[in-house]
Amino acid sequence: MTYDHAGSAALRAAYDDLIAPFERALIPLCRDGADALEPRAKVWKWQENLLAGTFDLWLCDDPDRPHTWIVVTVGLWTEPQLLGEEPAARLGRFGFTPHRPLLFLPRPPAPATSTARAESGSFPGKSTSRTKAADAIGTAHQWTANDPHVLAERVARDDLKLLWPHLTGPERN
Repeated sequence: MTYDHAGSAALRAAYDDLIAPFERALIPLCRDGADALEPRAKVWKWQENLLAGTFDLWLCDDPDRPHTWIVVTVGLWTEPQLLGEEPAARLGRFGFTPHRPLLFLPRPPAPATSTARAESGSFPGKSTSRTKAADAIGTAHQWTANDPHVLAERVARDDLKLLWPHLTGPERN
């Protein structure tokens, strides 16, 4: 087992209450080969007794942008001051963008607000105000809720289908 796989398994286990509702709600919407991709918890930063990462679920190709996936990332809502507090302060900035979903081990004390972000296309990097391609277009939408089940249902039930109407799935009662 690799460190990457072990870190992924640890994040998935620690955040099953957040990840499982999204898998149940969004996997039926997966298309264009995304249904064959394994959703992943990815560790981005390792420190002794501390991990930071994300959970990503690929939905489909973006019909408006060839060779671009629509991806939903799930995690905890993070404020800029979070990385100034222990234990997260030991991680440094590692490309951290405030308010983007992140997962931490050990898990911060409850209560925590969950967030999901659907994104497609390209966005400017950290050190620039322009994307590399002159015709690049990026799309992002983000939700927050204190209850991961409510958040997952809201994202899957209405909002994704309004943003990307080609996503369809079984109707739920």
